Amino acid sequence: MKKNKGLFLLCFLGISIIFIICTAVLVGTDNKNNRGEKRKKIGIVYMTMNNPYFNVINKEIVAVARDRGDDVITRDSGLDADMQIRQVEEFIEEKVDIIIINAVDSKKILPALKKAKKANIPVIALDTECDSDYVDAIITSNNYRAGVMAAEDLMERRDGGRILILEHVNNKSSHDRIEGFLYTLKKEKKPFEIIDRVECYGQLEIAAPVVEGYLKKGEKIDVIMALNDPAALGAMAALDNQGKLDGVLVYGVDGAPEAKAMIYKGMMTATIAQSPTKTGKMAANYMYTLMEGHEVVKKSILPVTFISSDNIEKYSLTNWE
Repeated sequence: MKKNKGLFLLCFLGISIIFIICTAVLVGTDNKNNRGEKRKKIGIVYMTMNNPYFNVINKEIVAVARDRGDDVITRDSGLDADMQIRQVEEFIEEKVDIIIINAVDSKKILPALKKAKKANIPVIALDTECDSDYVDAIITSNNYRAGVMAAEDLMERRDGGRILILEHVNNKSSHDRIEGFLYTLKKEKKPFEIIDRVECYGQLEIAAPVVEGYLKKGEKIDVIMALNDPAALGAMAALDNQGKLDGVLVYGVDGAPEAKAMIYKGMMTATIAQSPTKTGKMAANYMYTLMEGHEVVKKSILPVTFISSDNIEKYSLTNWE
């Protein structure tokens, strides 16, 4: 009986050892990516996901990461700079291998970026610039040029008029677009009047009531320059609701399918298109280069494209590119 008991214990011990070894192997395998390397953890945070442009960028990055078997954590800051700071700090605590950030407020996020640098976590600033001392790469569109293009087209169409500007004050991309627009008008000394510069955070649901408020006050609006397409679409909804869309020139930036459809219908003047697909692919390429310990181009500025009724036939009304 004792002999059988000893044999049983020996067998049990052997099975336990095999189980532990197999579990360790499985855990080790589970922590490997498709290249047999330790699985990378990628932290991405956007100012808001309430803009299809960022969803397209994120889709491109996630597709590359998943193809390699790595993990992606995506966060939406909901246009809250303080929340974004906490999200970046959480990434640092979780020891992510890289952080990709689309900053709500380029200046306010600086202390969090300093912490990431101290933790030796590379950072890519996406779509809007951050202090180059604390990021390893900046990928953005030529936002200033986008504003210039809108102003140049406006001056070809009108000799003057009353302009309402919809902006996102603390966002660098918005700032550059609006400054390019205003400087170009000022340089040519055309008799345009800026009615107001209004904060809308680039959100359709905020832009619409803001514009409607001006219309109800009896303000005459000849032109609306919006920092992005969602804001432009919100402005158009307000104008249409008040029966005042005809005759008002509306400019946006993004190249969103919805904006192109409005241009095709003759309801929107123009959009200056970015390429979220190219932006996402470049970000994915840069993040792996940086995680491998190599340097990348510090600042990459992607070209923008002017789309109006003159060339809308060349572009898809259902896709971004």
